Amino acid sequence: MAMHCAAYFDASGKREGYPFLSVAGASSPIEKWILFEKLWLGALRDEGVTEFHATDFAASQGEYKDWKGDKPRRSAFLKRLGKIIKDNVNKLYIVTVEMAVWDDVDREYLLSEYFYSPYALAGFTVTNQAIKWALNKKSLPIKVFFEDGDEGWGGLKELCAKYNEFEPIRLPKKEAVPFQIGDFLAWKTRITATNSVRIFDNLKAGDTLRELRRELRALDRVLVCPGHNGIYTHRNLIKNCQNLKVPKRNLVTARAV
Repeated sequence: MAMHCAAYFDASGKREGYPFLSVAGASSPIEKWILFEKLWLGALRDEGVTEFHATDFAASQGEYKDWKGDKPRRSAFLKRLGKIIKDNVNKLYIVTVEMAVWDDVDREYLLSEYFYSPYALAGFTVTNQAIKWALNKKSLPIKVFFEDGDEGWGGLKELCAKYNEFEPIRLPKKEAVPFQIGDFLAWKTRITATNSVRIFDNLKAGDTLRELRRELRALDRVLVCPGHNGIYTHRNLIKNCQNLKVPKRNLVTARAV
């Protein structure tokens, strides 16, 4: 049976050295992805670059090394890419996990034993959202692709197999242009979350909320079509553990003794 639609996801951040990890991407029918790829590659070609890489774009490095300080060019480029996404993508998905919160809950519950890693949990969540979207749109079957190379793939596959009997697929980034949407969304979300926490912490020193609002609005501008955007807070992770009857570590230790 041929697939009717597909979803593509990428991650930003890693288990070590990053305060947040985000997984993001989009889903659309196959015919819309075909048009998307044509228009996206055309936009890149017009600017003399081969792919949109969020980190290189933001730091004006790699293919974007000559873009530094050229705000009109950068703004026009992002606006064009945003319109391509808006016109050719049905749904966006973003899920973020705060590492410190994960570690805190993992000390109380067997979180790592049941959900494996922040990447596995975030990836499973967006996969589940994409499957539900396809089901609601009567667009099944759907295939879900993740960019190759991110840590935690084994755990993600285990969660998908256990809870929805679904197998995601891993591909190199260069084999699927739609990964570039996830690259941009995941990077922007992770940076926004990191900056927002820093700004919020500084509020204790008497700063105003103006900078925090400005940072959050920057993320709103990239969500150009309907989508899910969520973060696993301490409360969310605890609720997940309780709903799925994940044991507390102290109880397991007590039984072992």
